[in-house]
Amino acid sequence: MNKLLLSLLLAATLGVARAQTPAPADAPATASAAELVRDGIGLYDAGRYTEALAKYQQALDLAPTSPLARAELAMAYNALDRNDEAAALCQQLVQENPRVSPFVYAVYGRSLADSRPAEALAAYRQGIQYFPTDANLHLNEGIALAGQRDYEGAAASFRYAVALQPDQASAHMLLGITQLQLGARVPGLLAMARFLVLEPTGPRSQQRQQWLDQVMLQGVAAQPSGNHVQLSVPASGLRADGGRVGDDFGPEEVLLAMQGAFSLSDASQHKTKLEKFIDQFGALCRALGERQPQAGRGFARTYYAPYFAEMERRGFVPAFAYLTHSAQPNAPEVRQWLAAHPLQVRGFQEWSRSYPWPKLKQPKP
Repeated sequence: MNKLLLSLLLAATLGVARAQTPAPADAPATASAAELVRDGIGLYDAGRYTEALAKYQQALDLAPTSPLARAELAMAYNALDRNDEAAALCQQLVQENPRVSPFVYAVYGRSLADSRPAEALAAYRQGIQYFPTDANLHLNEGIALAGQRDYEGAAASFRYAVALQPDQASAHMLLGITQLQLGARVPGLLAMARFLVLEPTGPRSQQRQQWLDQVMLQGVAAQPSGNHVQLSVPASGLRADGGRVGDDFGPEEVLLAMQGAFSLSDASQHKTKLEKFIDQFGALCRALGERQPQAGRGFARTYYAPYFAEMERRGFVPAFAYLTHSAQPNAPEVRQWLAAHPLQVRGFQEWSRSYPWPKLKQPKP
């Protein structure tokens, strides 16, 4: 994957989500001002940013010092690409009270991201000092680092985000992309697979599902001159987690290549594309379980590998495969399987939702 594509993907995810990072909790001084802020939030969520901005300004006429009204006004400015005004408001808020809200730091960084990326990164890091467990700030820090082509640093931030908030779909997706950029195929596959569990449908899912299928067959090619398959394993895939100490996925890399070659052979031609995927991904999950814990204590090995190994032991690989391929257009066999196996799908989803993800044991380096 080229670096330009990675940068575009990262840029497409920039933003601030109120649901992930709450705004300051204090209400404006008067009931009428509070009502105006609530009205503004409703307008903002409906995409009516100019009208929302007017409501926040009316609220500030009644309660000029309200952190909530000013934070929401900054977010509206940012949505309208009035980023200098948004950044000035956020700077004022954090100077008055550095613990104002992680939401303010997220808006602050986003407002600086396009024109002053170094200052945006500093804003996220300042917020992390006061709110170290806010996953959205770590996510945005990773995006800022990736924009500077510091992919190792970005991966560390994305790892921290998913460890803090295991259902943060974007963090898993970006970690998967970044790991592949670093040459760590298996960690990238596992992170992207987790993203697809969390977000199996939608435009992003359709793109990432195609990416997952392509990466599963990376290094495998059928030869046109006969019944032969060319197989290669990149040297970077045999290093510990793309150069990081702690994870060893060399045997899994070889297994993926061998399984991919078998899927292209005559012996597998009677199977559908998705059945081949199930065979290959299931073999990977079994290998992950068989090599625990002697295969290292790196992040992918301790965070993702146990989840996928247990998924295979419980017989959920088919449900995982069909569910994560449900964004495919013109794939009636996927919808037919899902309709015919509702108990398997529900069982997988319930198990996945209640899975006990490991907690952070050490600060981010």
